[in-house]
Amino acid sequence: MRKHTLRQVGGLCHAVISFARARLAGPAVAAVIVLPAMGQAASTSSTPTMLYGTLDTQASTAATEAARGVGMAMFEFDWASFEPEPSTFSSSYLASVKAELDAYHAAGMDITLGLGLQDAPSWVFKLADATYVNQDGNVSTEADFVFSAAVRAAATTYLDQIAASLPLSDFWAIRLTSGGDSEMVYPGGGTYWAFNSSALTGNGLPAGMTKNPYPSWIPGTPGLTPGQIGQWVTWYVGGLDNVTDWQMQTLNGLGFTGYYETITPGSGTRPNVLTAEEQQNMPDSTTGVGAVWNLYYSGLWYKSRVVAYVSSVADESGDDDTCQSSDDSLPLTSPVMNTWSATRWIARIAKEYGMLVGGENPGYGLPPSLDWFYTDVSGSGEMAIALAQARSCGFSVFYWAHDTNLWIGTVPFATYVAMIK
Repeated sequence: MRKHTLRQVGGLCHAVISFARARLAGPAVAAVIVLPAMGQAASTSSTPTMLYGTLDTQASTAATEAARGVGMAMFEFDWASFEPEPSTFSSSYLASVKAELDAYHAAGMDITLGLGLQDAPSWVFKLADATYVNQDGNVSTEADFVFSAAVRAAATTYLDQIAASLPLSDFWAIRLTSGGDSEMVYPGGGTYWAFNSSALTGNGLPAGMTKNPYPSWIPGTPGLTPGQIGQWVTWYVGGLDNVTDWQMQTLNGLGFTGYYETITPGSGTRPNVLTAEEQQNMPDSTTGVGAVWNLYYSGLWYKSRVVAYVSSVADESGDDDTCQSSDDSLPLTSPVMNTWSATRWIARIAKEYGMLVGGENPGYGLPPSLDWFYTDVSGSGEMAIALAQARSCGFSVFYWAHDTNLWIGTVPFATYVAMIK
């Protein structure tokens, strides 16, 4: 599993994510969210409950973890390993997957599934409009799930085979990404990836996607009014909505009734910053990866069973502040929120649209300059800060990134056990 946070995407997120090191901005505020049974609607009037897990959970330690209160396992499928050639599926790889899942089941753990779409087989890149192209004509190395119907069709066959091989009812949640990336973003670099043939002409687009509304306009140059640029940005972010909804509709049709975790990293572009960018003809920025989270979550057609997922809890944005009971009184356009952490910001958006909230901390080495924070096991370290944010914001589930680091001495497993209690 390739893990990064939005602060690494293109190196352009420093404008929207604060890197000041700070302590808790206030006491943890109890939230009022309780996890329903799988597939049922969330209640907002019961005692809060949070599940604790790890990313890339090791089968060898699953029983020990479950016995100590870490009851959520996370497993990432790998598309390239499972389908090395079109419609040719590896029985040996599937057997190894089943053995790992059996270990989680034997331990009594709930399981979250990562689809592994970002690890596309090499043959996928030979399909029509298989990769993104930005306004400079540069071609990405990621498979294009937003604008290529051919890529989605191939992925649908892959998802069908997963469902035929493994009961989707076995999974508590499924992690959703943009497909080509391991999070819900376009390729990095800060440019805009909406200029391949299908995006410009409309030929070969997936169902529900429309072509670039202003195909002759280049972001960063004049030619459109701020209102027209706003329309273009809504369409661009809407591509991530479309690929999200496609995954959810496909998986619903295959019998999945659990939760969907939409992997959204960092603070992204806040409303007032976006307004300023529209006045400046949309220069290269964080908006290029589509991380306008208030637009993204608003635009999801299917909001049921969605967990708005913060993949950068305790990332030092907003001084790692905690959610407060007064947050819900502020509209999403309030400039007061500009100083909030990514966790607090996405939690507020989730509340606006009736969604659950969950998340994970940045992994070790992401970036290496903050490894000291990751390994700090005091009340001022990353684990303590992340858990304080998660609790104050009413998370339904929190995952420590990554499981292996709890067993090789990076951070002791016993520390995680003590802190989740």
